[in-house]
Amino acid sequence: MGLMQQFRALFEYLPGVDFFAKDSEGRFVAVGAGTVWRVGANNEEELLGVNDATIHPPNVAKEIREDDLEVMRTRRPLVNRVEALYTRSRAKDWYVTTKLPIVDVNGEVIGIMGFVRPYHGGVDGLELDAQIERVVTFIRQHYSEPIVVGDLARIAHLSQRQMNRRFQATFRMSAQEFLVRTRIQAACDALLDTNKSVGEIASEHGFCDQSAFTRQFRQHIGETPLVFRRSRIRTEARD
Repeated sequence: MGLMQQFRALFEYLPGVDFFAKDSEGRFVAVGAGTVWRVGANNEEELLGVNDATIHPPNVAKEIREDDLEVMRTRRPLVNRVEALYTRSRAKDWYVTTKLPIVDVNGEVIGIMGFVRPYHGGVDGLELDAQIERVVTFIRQHYSEPIVVGDLARIAHLSQRQMNRRFQATFRMSAQEFLVRTRIQAACDALLDTNKSVGEIASEHGFCDQSAFTRQFRQHIGETPLVFRRSRIRTEARD
């Protein structure tokens, strides 16, 4: 085993850390086992040569590519970017991504490498923003309850404008969008893990009615709750 392969093998033993490498066109040239599992592929070979547009919907793939290009252009690492990425169930979850440029022997940037790990709040035990962390913790504990943005701003001791500006800086979305995505993520689990009706799940996850839930779900996941449930159950049955 060559030296680089030995270093690569080391990543496989880091719990919760998924690594990747891409060429300058954004095509995967190396994918760790954790990433293969997270996106629902069967093996690394399925992902080699494809780009993020194959894995993620256009808006997510566009954001990832923009970050990649910025890292390659500036040669500056992107450290601890919090972002919503799709998981095996095709529902979004929160991850922390770090990226660095790959440079050849002539000093030319030829790609990008990095790793992804689940986001559970502060990164490496350090709070990204203490005021925003309070809001994130509150949302995760109370997402099923009626919540308005004004309540979240008061928890953060910020104006709504200040709070949303900080959410945009950390998550690239508003506090309201973060709340909705948190509800959608939890609803995805309920759709797959329970036999409750779509109406019951909508009510239990903070949506005013089934229609609003279905509309938001389709916007974020790309299909209705029923189609999501049926297609995943069929896939699991085949596996």
